[in-house]
Amino acid sequence: MHQDRRGTVLVAGGGIAGLALATALRHRGLGAVVLERSAGPDRTGGGLVLAPNAVKALAAIAPGLADRVRAAGHPAGGRDTPPHRSAFLDERGRVLGWVSFDGYEDRWGMPAVTILRADLHALLREAAGEAGAELVGGFAAARYRDSGSHVDLIARTGDVRRGDVLVGADGINSAVRAQLLGDGDPRYRGFTAVRGIGAAPAAHPDGFIAYGRGLVLFAAALGGGDLYWVASMTAPRGVAPRLPVAEVLAQVIERTSTWHPDLRKVPASADPAGCVVHDVHDRPAPRRWGRGRVVLAGDAAHPMVYTLGQGAGTALEDAAVLAAALAGPGPALTAGGAERALRRYAAERGPRVRGIVRQSRMLGRVAHVRSPLLVQLRRGILIAATRGSDTGGQNAGLFGWTPPQED
Repeated sequence: MHQDRRGTVLVAGGGIAGLALATALRHRGLGAVVLERSAGPDRTGGGLVLAPNAVKALAAIAPGLADRVRAAGHPAGGRDTPPHRSAFLDERGRVLGWVSFDGYEDRWGMPAVTILRADLHALLREAAGEAGAELVGGFAAARYRDSGSHVDLIARTGDVRRGDVLVGADGINSAVRAQLLGDGDPRYRGFTAVRGIGAAPAAHPDGFIAYGRGLVLFAAALGGGDLYWVASMTAPRGVAPRLPVAEVLAQVIERTSTWHPDLRKVPASADPAGCVVHDVHDRPAPRRWGRGRVVLAGDAAHPMVYTLGQGAGTALEDAAVLAAALAGPGPALTAGGAERALRRYAAERGPRVRGIVRQSRMLGRVAHVRSPLLVQLRRGILIAATRGSDTGGQNAGLFGWTPPQED
C-alpha cells in the first residue's frame, strides 16, 4: 500500500504526462491527484512510435509498465522481434534510403514500440488507478493560487483542490502556463496533419516516410498488417480543423493523386470516421519552467512538431525525472524542499528539451518544402543521411537518455 504522508501533488491534465507522473509519484510514496477537463478516457490521436528513451522512461515510472506497453504495442528492434526496415521514399515510390530499428534493445537498452495513442493512454490511466492516484474528471483548470505553504487549483466552475505542489500538464493550451508565463498562444508551423489507420503496402510492411511537394506521408506498422499514418500538408492556419474530416481527407487524396499507387492508396482507403485532423503548433521551450510550488510538464512545457517523434517520449521523461526529484531524500514537499526539487527538475530537463524542440521544428520546415529546387536539395540530404545503417547512431543524443538514479 502506497502512503502519501509526505505530501500530495496536484496534476492539472490527464494526458500522457499527467498520468505517467501520477503513477510515478504514487510508486514513490507521494500522493497524486489528476484533475482532467474531460469526463473519460482519451480515444483520439492516431498512433505513436515510442523510441528507446521513451520506453526506458516507462520502465523507470513503475515496475512492469514498459512490459505492458510492449505487449500492447508493436515492438521493433528487440532481441526477440523480427527484423525491421522502413523506407524513405519520394512521391513516385523511389527509395531514397532505409532506416532499421534492429539492434536497438542491445544498443540503447529498449526497443522502439509503435502503439495507438488511445491504447497508451488507457494503459497509463489503468496504471495510475492501480497505484492509488485519485483521478478526477470534469475539472477544467482555470487558475491557481500559490500561498507559499500550499497551492490551490481553481476550476472554471469555481471548484478548488489543494495540494503541496501543482504540476501543469494540461497540454499545449495550458491554463497553468498562461498564468505562470503569460507568453501568448502556441505558434502555427505552417502545416496541417491528418491521422488515420489502414493496411500496410506489401512492399513496405514496416512502414515508410514519403516526401512530396508540401506534403509528407508517414506510416508505421502496428502489427498484423495494419499501420497508422500521418499525412501532413502545407495549409492556411485554422482552415482544415474547421472542415468535416471527410473533406480534409479528400484534400489529402487529391494532393497525392499522382503519387505511386502503393502510397496514395494509404489515405485513399481510410475511413474518415477513424481519422483525426489538427493544425501543427509548437512553442519555444521556456527558460523558466516554474515558480514557487508550481511547475510545467509535457506539452504544457514544450509542445513540439512531431517530426522527431519525441512529444510523448519527452513527456514520459519529464514524469520520470520530476517524480524522482520530488521523492528525493527527506521531506521533499516542505516549502524549501519542494522549490529545490522543482528547480533541479527544470535545470535537468530544460537544455535537453530545448534542443529537441528546435530540431523538430527545423525538420518540419525541411520536410514540407514546395519549390522544385528545395525538393531536390532535400532529396540529396535524405539520400546522404540514410546511406547505410547505424542502428540509430545519428539519434544517440535522443535514444541514449537514461533515467535518474534514485536512492
